[in-house]
Amino acid sequence: MFGKNLKKIRSVYSMSQQDFAAIFDLKRGTLGAYEEGRSNPKLETVIKIANHFSIGIEELLIKELTVNRLLKFNELLTVESDAFNIVDFDGIHCVLPNDKHYFIKGFSFGINLEKFPVIKIPNVDNTNRMAFSVDDLSMTGGSMEFFPKDIVIGAECDKFAIDDKTFVIALTQNELLFRKFFKVDDHFVLKADHHGVVDLALSAKDVICIWKIEHVIQYGMNSREIFLENRLATIEQTIASLKNNK
Repeated sequence: MFGKNLKKIRSVYSMSQQDFAAIFDLKRGTLGAYEEGRSNPKLETVIKIANHFSIGIEELLIKELTVNRLLKFNELLTVESDAFNIVDFDGIHCVLPNDKHYFIKGFSFGINLEKFPVIKIPNVDNTNRMAFSVDDLSMTGGSMEFFPKDIVIGAECDKFAIDDKTFVIALTQNELLFRKFFKVDDHFVLKADHHGVVDLALSAKDVICIWKIEHVIQYGMNSREIFLENRLATIEQTIASLKNNK
């Protein structure tokens, strides 16, 4: 295989016979004889070539070198990656704070969801589901707290089939609200966990669409720094709410 391997080495490295021969103090004709199998090299020459290209002597003499081997690729890894199936997860359209007004005003008129960014998450079906970015502190203060930049994912559902205390995103004519859902007599009540945010009582017709929250992606870990930062924001919102109620 020596002569065949020399030709492959020259091809991979784009070397002429003259260029190759010059590196190892050979005549071009001598190299040609090696490549055509008309002459055998001295062991000293084989060692020089093997060392220069970081190839084992046995590989150079009796094995057919591959392009991957010459380019130093891990052939085992290449073969295994060919058998690896890349899975493309379902995309879920996400409403970010800057897109909130457009979503509210356009939903009833058949909004084009393709204009919204898409997030892809394993093991989450995208059928009738939307993702929403939390943009206020209304749902802080409860046993489970949600902070700005958290992402909640909900499934669109029948507003009359939702159980009490379910986390929902509710769309009204003018608002997109993240709240806990309750049925009281003939109307719905949307409650916030933050003590400074008043409950909202709505009739069924006031709720244009509702999504039952199934998943949450937290923006940050509950480190002490983030906890204190969110608590400070909660206090600021409470003060603002008290001023507005005067």
